[in-house]
Amino acid sequence: MPDSSEAAVSAVEQPPLLSIPEMPDRLEAAGLKRVGAPRIRQLAATDPNFPAPVYERGRLRLWNWEAVHAYFSGRTLRQGERTDLRRQQEEPSGDSEQ
Repeated sequence: MPDSSEAAVSAVEQPPLLSIPEMPDRLEAAGLKRVGAPRIRQLAATDPNFPAPVYERGRLRLWNWEAVHAYFSGRTLRQGERTDLRRQQEEPSGDSEQ
């Protein structure tokens, strides 16, 4: 049976891990904008800059808190910006080339 000093040492050595449902509260506690769990899931699936999970088993995925904090701290917010319209304007239309 490990004594309390061994448990304290092992807790210090391991990075703080968290799952997506824990991220919104943790972001808010860190003074960052609260992002909902569904949006975090979307970012994890689509944004190549989102940190990779450090642990995966079945449906459980855990992320390193420092990596998540760094990602959301450096993220540029573009609330209300219609990026879908901008993509359509940037794409050259095939009709004008003929």
